[in-house]
Amino acid sequence: MNEVRRAHFAQSRKLIGQFQGREIKTIGDSFMAAFKCVGDALDYARALQGNTGHPQLQIRAGIHIGPMHVEEGDVFGGTVNFAARVIGAIQGAEIWLSERAKEDIDRIGAVKYKHLRWERHQRVAMKGFPGKFTLWSLTQ
Repeated sequence: MNEVRRAHFAQSRKLIGQFQGREIKTIGDSFMAAFKCVGDALDYARALQGNTGHPQLQIRAGIHIGPMHVEEGDVFGGTVNFAARVIGAIQGAEIWLSERAKEDIDRIGAVKYKHLRWERHQRVAMKGFPGKFTLWSLTQ
């Protein structure tokens, strides 16, 4: 398992750099990373899903956007907590976006995202957040 983890971490770090992100921390076998824009985060997640660093490994990625409090190389706040809840809603090896992140992708209107297909998940409960939310999973 250490070989799988090392290969995955090396690949993830390579892609974080390629898409101009910043590694915040690792949490078990997961990465928390921040990107300047939602397009870079989505490109990173899609690239990592395509090559996780080890053929036996699949990933799930959750993307959310918003302000964060940065302190001593770590990030805190509602945005970070909500992103964690997006990941928690994922059952399989998928990429999910919050409604805000999906709106940003749609607003970008980049040709490279026009072919992507999305499934809408409505009325998703998110622990610690009142109400129900819409999340989007990438289907292709």
